[in-house]
Amino acid sequence: MGDDRPSTLPLGVIQEESHFLLPQSLYAEPAITQVGKGRIFLLTQSDTDLLLRPRVSPLGASTPVLNKKINEYLSEMMDAEEQTSILSEPRLNSELEIKNQHYQKQKQYKRDRIDKNLLAIDYDGILQLTGGCKKWQILMYMIISLQQIPHAMFNLSVVYMMYTPEHWCKVPGFTQAEVKDGGRNYTWDEFSQSQVIFPLRPSNNTRSASDERKYTKTGFGQCSVYDRDYSLYNESSWGELKKLPKTSEVGCTSWEYDTTVMEKTVVTQFNLLCDDNMSRAHLHLAYSLGYLFGCVVGGIVSDKYGRQFAIFFYAFISLFFGGILYLTDNFYVRSGVNSMFVFLFIRFCLAISNEAGDIAAYVYCMEITGTEYRSIVGSLMHAPWALGYALLALLGYLTKSWSAIHIAALSCHFIALIAIYFLDESPRWLIVQNKKSHMIKAESIIRKVCEINKTTLPSDLGIIKHAEMAKWKKEHTTLKQFMSFYTSKKLIGRSISLFFIWASTALVYYGLVIALSDQSAPERSVFKKAFFINNAIAGMLELPTLAIGCVVLMRFGRKNSLMFCLVFSAISLTIAIFANDSLILLFSMFLAKCFIQGAFNVLYIFTTELSPTVLRNSFIGINSMISRLGSGASGYVAILSDVTFPKVPMIIFSGLCVAASLFVFTLPETINAPLPDTIWDAVKLHNPRKPCLSGEEPEDEEKE
Repeated sequence: MGDDRPSTLPLGVIQEESHFLLPQSLYAEPAITQVGKGRIFLLTQSDTDLLLRPRVSPLGASTPVLNKKINEYLSEMMDAEEQTSILSEPRLNSELEIKNQHYQKQKQYKRDRIDKNLLAIDYDGILQLTGGCKKWQILMYMIISLQQIPHAMFNLSVVYMMYTPEHWCKVPGFTQAEVKDGGRNYTWDEFSQSQVIFPLRPSNNTRSASDERKYTKTGFGQCSVYDRDYSLYNESSWGELKKLPKTSEVGCTSWEYDTTVMEKTVVTQFNLLCDDNMSRAHLHLAYSLGYLFGCVVGGIVSDKYGRQFAIFFYAFISLFFGGILYLTDNFYVRSGVNSMFVFLFIRFCLAISNEAGDIAAYVYCMEITGTEYRSIVGSLMHAPWALGYALLALLGYLTKSWSAIHIAALSCHFIALIAIYFLDESPRWLIVQNKKSHMIKAESIIRKVCEINKTTLPSDLGIIKHAEMAKWKKEHTTLKQFMSFYTSKKLIGRSISLFFIWASTALVYYGLVIALSDQSAPERSVFKKAFFINNAIAGMLELPTLAIGCVVLMRFGRKNSLMFCLVFSAISLTIAIFANDSLILLFSMFLAKCFIQGAFNVLYIFTTELSPTVLRNSFIGINSMISRLGSGASGYVAILSDVTFPKVPMIIFSGLCVAASLFVFTLPETINAPLPDTIWDAVKLHNPRKPCLSGEEPEDEEKE
């Protein structure tokens, strides 16, 4: 203010360079108003410097009303001499000059349609005061974790649904049980290898992977039998049976199964065998497509009605469809209805609710977490997923039935639903809604957080209303501003990069999950000996991956960590391609899965930090939606080993990891950066301002 600075300032007014700060009670409207050369800011009863960062805001209350309130305030706080000292200031009394200076300020910032200096306060400042990650936050994380465990079980149970046991045609009178327990003078092994019913594997060495699928590991046919009237031979002796001539082959209509590993899978329930083998992948495709739609509807409900409401609502819907899916176990075809179609449709609906709830939950956790803790929390939020993954192996071993596994997951989900009812709403979401009732609730929750975390806040917290409200209103005044995220060339390029990385990471991750669990795939003799152990290890390995990921993220940042995970996943898969030893093959695939899981963890945090608050849930939802296209294709890519060559899926996975790592170069680093609230904040992540030698502020490369 220079020579124009008043010699005396009223109580409660803080004097800074070119600034007046007056109490909040002076304002008829919640906008910040500029006066003279200085700028008037909202002030709480606390002298907390963190909440009083000087920033620019547009003209709000009318100047005459403001001057009147200043006069009233000064009358209460000062004697006549002090009032005269201030009110004699010509720049405070001349309304014309005040308006002129307002105009000059507006002209100065006209080039910035979005406030580059932001506003007087943001929610990150409140988080620092309340404690970025203390008791209250940990309690909320634990409630969310109760939901993530059954969600992981619903998702990854596809491994047990798609499991294909040894099988062969079921022939009345000559089933395995009838041969073993029927008092006959021949054993099952002798009978199955005699070519009385089953054709044997040809002895030539030109068989393809698809040919191998037609025979059991002992060499007799799984998909066809000789065309005979077997009812005529029920009483025949072993010698008579061996003399039967070969005939033409006919496909099976029903099968028997080896129940040593799994007694009941969706493959055995719907006989997805032989010519229908590729139909197994429909199970994962239906769930992935449900995830895709869940990403869309989840963001809409969460952004409109709140994070807690969305999490609870989708948890209830998930429980409903989960129960219906269990009932399809006893569903029979009537009136031409395809029971497999019904099963896939219900699983599709289950996936919609699960993914929508997961996205809302993840955004919720990021919004209640302080900047310095987001790396740790973002990584550890995947720990319940790993726990659910490993728990599936135990349940599978104990029950050997997909439906029993499913009912166990439903039970866990019911407990989670009860806990979610007591989840607090996200204060950040409440603040930006621009509703008095929401503001009151937000302040109530924030003070509750302080009480639990044993921290303190100013007695007058109304200050947070103005900054967060203004940010929200500034971003939602026009459709053009809302859609500006997709009109910026840099942000479009960033979105394309993220889309490809998400899709590739999901395809490789789920492809490896299926490949590691596919016991009947050629050249996987090691896997066949320990189906449940393999899956338990695959799940438990994700826990140390998360711990290591926390350290790497905090030390090397998001960009380098993501690139590291993708590159080393590609290297591990390349080793698997050329590995001749089954143990090396298994180890390299496990290692690749650990790295690609690490990439997934980084992606969630990275995408959260790249997206603005007003679009965060929707932006993460869009990226997650794109990733489901990759995960939906993963089942078909993994099964390519059946119809082409065993190593083809590994080649595809490795190539995608390399390509995705190249796209990472186009993304900005976000480590230790505050969450962007506006679209302009998101743009600035791509254009960090560099200091000028002249000390002047550089021109922006791109304006929104």
